[in-house]
Amino acid sequence: MIKKSLLFLLLLFSSKLIFAQSPKRGIAYGNNSTADLQALKPGISWWYNWGRTPENDTNANYASIGVEYVPMAWGKLNDSEVQNFINNIKPGAKYLLAFNEPNFNDGARLTPQEAVNAWANVEKIAAAKNLEIVSASPAYNGPDNYGGYSDPTKWHNEFFLLCPSCKVDYIAFHTYDATAGSVVGVTGNLKTFNRPIWVTEFANRVVQSEADKIAFMKAIVSSFENDPDIYRYSWFTGRVPADWIDMQEGQLLSPTSGVLKPIGTAYINESYTTKKMNVPGKVPANKHYRRKGTGLQTTMDVGGGEHVSSIQVGDWNEFLLNVADAGTYNITFRVASPVNIGKFDILVNDAVVKTDVTFPATGDSQTFTNKDVTGVYLPKGEVYMKIKFKSDGMNFNFMDFSLANLGVNDPIAEKDSFTIYPNPVKSQSTLHIKSESTEPLTITVIDMKGIVCYKSKEHFTNEDIKIGDKLASGIYIVNATYGKVQKSIKIIKI
Repeated sequence: MIKKSLLFLLLLFSSKLIFAQSPKRGIAYGNNSTADLQALKPGISWWYNWGRTPENDTNANYASIGVEYVPMAWGKLNDSEVQNFINNIKPGAKYLLAFNEPNFNDGARLTPQEAVNAWANVEKIAAAKNLEIVSASPAYNGPDNYGGYSDPTKWHNEFFLLCPSCKVDYIAFHTYDATAGSVVGVTGNLKTFNRPIWVTEFANRVVQSEADKIAFMKAIVSSFENDPDIYRYSWFTGRVPADWIDMQEGQLLSPTSGVLKPIGTAYINESYTTKKMNVPGKVPANKHYRRKGTGLQTTMDVGGGEHVSSIQVGDWNEFLLNVADAGTYNITFRVASPVNIGKFDILVNDAVVKTDVTFPATGDSQTFTNKDVTGVYLPKGEVYMKIKFKSDGMNFNFMDFSLANLGVNDPIAEKDSFTIYPNPVKSQSTLHIKSESTEPLTITVIDMKGIVCYKSKEHFTNEDIKIGDKLASGIYIVNATYGKVQKSIKIIKI
């Protein structure tokens, strides 16, 4: 059993090494085959097709492909359509895209007010599957457009003016500006909304040589990969009709299923690792790969440079790490907080490993202190660490990693592959089990008398599962079985 567990951990934590996928990079295309996605898989991590389910044979083969599908609510939905949408969302889904090109006559055709009126159903779908919501994706347009909105920032401005409390976790838009510099420039206009950005379509409509089109694409990808405000982006597209003369050299896929064109090869091979930081060692906070909120400020602390500033509750920084050896690490955080007690959570590959890490107020925004955190398990290779801030006014200068315990046979690693958070359970917690591929999961909850309190075969691994809301106060054992793997964890309901 120990050998099987070790093998499982090695497969789990090495999956990103086998396929060096940029977590930002995707494709906007509505006619993929399984072979197409396998060809793109070395460089992309996600795709969408403006619909609710994967297309062609990718729907049946989805669990084995290893590229995330993101569903979209195209336009207005009635109650029966909402439930049908919920029923068809793939296990493990994390995000919901909303309203494609609402300011286009051939798009979703929604003014900001009409989008606000329809937003309750978007939130209902997201809540049913614990999804984060990506905004509608307006784009720059000509004068003869739906609703008279030619500027996506104006569309978004009016949407939030009408509904400041609407749940929107990310901002999306499309751009087809002619030059790489212009694409990057107009994307920057979306930063005013202080949310991570999804550029869900980008390309240009210019007749160019193959070399020029590749150079255009690579310049934008390089910028997006280095910009922490860009959460995800997707090139448009896989294949286009023969009469789309201005986009012939921009097709990632050849007519043959599973075969890339030269720009497709260039797209998946463009580097995403310029911000990868080596561990053990010091990781400057301003080297974050992605972020929500936060800013940068010249520091008066040791080493100089810039620290992360303007931190508010709900902001986060995500770091791309290159971990030399699997094991348990101690981390020294260099932080400041003039008035409030500082507080943050630590996540490793999206699993919470430390919660409510706190340090006392330091009296000044430039008065830094060390906060030591011990016992953080990191797998070998590419690791994503996210710091979620839970107090206002913090400053964050760097993290310093030191190896405390070498090896993959670590109890924390076993724990982190099967998480229930929070635990103890107050009202409801989220159960999440990672596995190399998404597969059916049987969950059984047993009390201390051996009585089965809950059993379900309706869930999958790599899915956030709500648990505990119907349990009485007490101690329980949660058993999970998937494939040949069996795992257990104790929970306390208070």
